[in-house]
Amino acid sequence: MSYIKKYWKIILGVILFSFILYFTIYLLTPKRDMSDLNKYKLDELNKEIDLIIENQKNLTKKIKTYEDKLLKIDSVINKIKIQKITVNKYYKEKSEKITNMDSSDIDKFFHERYKY
Repeated sequence: MSYIKKYWKIILGVILFSFILYFTIYLLTPKRDMSDLNKYKLDELNKEIDLIIENQKNLTKKIKTYEDKLLKIDSVINKIKIQKITVNKYYKEKSEKITNMDSSDIDKFFHERYKY
């Protein structure tokens, strides 16, 4: 306690000097203030970003539509493949029957088929 009473002027001077130095540095340091031009540029960039996001949403919807159409087309292609296999089996059986027929049976077969 006697130490504080003895050097109170020096301690007070150091504290006051510290406050004065702090406020001097605080006042002399430039503030980071955004200019109106920078604010305008930032707003324009935000508008462009919003436009890009909207376009991306539209493209995503179109992609989904095309994917749905592709699924339908794939389904039709698969049905056609199945029908082709069925038709191929049918005609293969018919051709095998013809190879085992004699001439009168073949004549009868073509007569029924082409009605001549």
